[in-house]
Amino acid sequence: MRTGSAPGPRSSPLRHAGRPPGSTAPRTAAAPRSGRPSARPRDVLEIGPGYGATTRVLLPEARHLTLLEVDAASAARLREEFAGRTEAVVHGGGTHMPFADGRFDSVVCFTMLHHVPTPAAQDRLFAEAHRVLRPGASSRAATR
Repeated sequence: MRTGSAPGPRSSPLRHAGRPPGSTAPRTAAAPRSGRPSARPRDVLEIGPGYGATTRVLLPEARHLTLLEVDAASAARLREEFAGRTEAVVHGGGTHMPFADGRFDSVVCFTMLHHVPTPAAQDRLFAEAHRVLRPGASSRAATR
């Protein structure tokens, strides 16, 4: 997905997902690996939670929530705020995730893709999200 620049051809299958041309609605993308996701995913990964606004919404929806945050100070603050309420807060980047293949039922990221500097890095982030998903799992992304 390309954000903040003129549209152009992309290799990502998610490039046209979610909104019609000219729309001001957030871009969204869904990429299930196969099958249908469960109503309440067991293990959820949130990529780039930042200051935790969407984390607060996700907490009651996920049985186990893991946060992956690239900024060390933000990761430390998230650890403090969500201690005992999340599975883990991991300091790391979305383009090289420190998780095993098939680790999560669901992977989500919201309003953070503009922080990923290049279309190639965005593609790598989505490839990594797909790698850590279990078969039958789904991913969701939204950005303005």
